[in-house]
Amino acid sequence: MKYTEKDIGNIVDYSDDKGSYYEERIVMVYCSICGSRFIGPIREAGGFLGGHDLFHAWEYKTETETHMEA
Repeated sequence: MKYTEKDIGNIVDYSDDKGSYYEERIVMVYCSICGSRFIGPIREAGGFLGGHDLFHAWEYKTETETHMEA
């Protein structure tokens, strides 16, 4: 399902291959490092933020290690 800014604040029920979710609020969140945005159910927004946090931590670590070797 594709969500837009018009859907923010709506409460939805949905199912996927992991289970069924009830009374999930549609939210918009963004990554404070790169500005990427996500609109969708709160549960998925948490995964988006967590994924970005881990990616940017890895990215920072990789950059730091590369500069330290030089």
